[in-house]
Amino acid sequence: MFSARTRIPEGRMYTRDNLEKLGNDLLEAGFDKITVKLPHNLVGIENEQVSLREFIERERNYPSVILSAVNTERRETIKVLFVNISRKTFFVDDTFPSGHSEPPEVFVQSPDPARVYALAGFFGEYFDKRGKKSRTPSQNLAYIVSLFLLLAQGLTLTKGRGFFTNAYPSLTWGWALDLGTSAIAMLMVFTFFRTPKGLYVNPPPKTDIWTLTNRALKGYVMDNPLVSFIVTIIAALVTAFLLKLLGLL
Repeated sequence: MFSARTRIPEGRMYTRDNLEKLGNDLLEAGFDKITVKLPHNLVGIENEQVSLREFIERERNYPSVILSAVNTERRETIKVLFVNISRKTFFVDDTFPSGHSEPPEVFVQSPDPARVYALAGFFGEYFDKRGKKSRTPSQNLAYIVSLFLLLAQGLTLTKGRGFFTNAYPSLTWGWALDLGTSAIAMLMVFTFFRTPKGLYVNPPPKTDIWTLTNRALKGYVMDNPLVSFIVTIIAALVTAFLLKLLGLL
């Protein structure tokens, strides 16, 4: 048997409609057995595998799942690992034993090497053309620029000169510019973390400040955008402090 892997774009969100379309396309392509594997550490080994229809009708979102499709006539297998968040998930599966340590990916296996690479290429393009882009290139750039801006603000604070632009007396309204740019930068960082990605049979959970704060207070800190945002801000300040301590500023 020959096999190949291809990555799924990580910055995409796939919905119930996308999943139903994928199931129909696989059936038309001759894949007559389509199932979904659920994380056994969340549902139990006895409930790990369900049919695609049952998975859709459950209307539940999971941290990660594996869609498996088998063409019994050609003896071909396609597996798709969807990853929503980095929560620990484990599967009884030789290809994707865990979801938290793997990127979203398509695995193809066939006795025909030509078919393997043709299918891998096809499904790589298939997922690239479908789903909603969670983050645009401009959002990614805004996130990087915002991190550098927050780091610059942290560096000037460690020098005891106030904020970045306020350190220059010639800028009359420097403090206002500092507050405005810092607020925008923090908003960009928070927006970057709160954007959903992966497979959602139901709409993604709410990510407003109050909901995220309530989840954090209850101990749900993994993949909480608000917690990730706060950790990022603290990391920027700690980095600035260490650079000053090491005499690199």
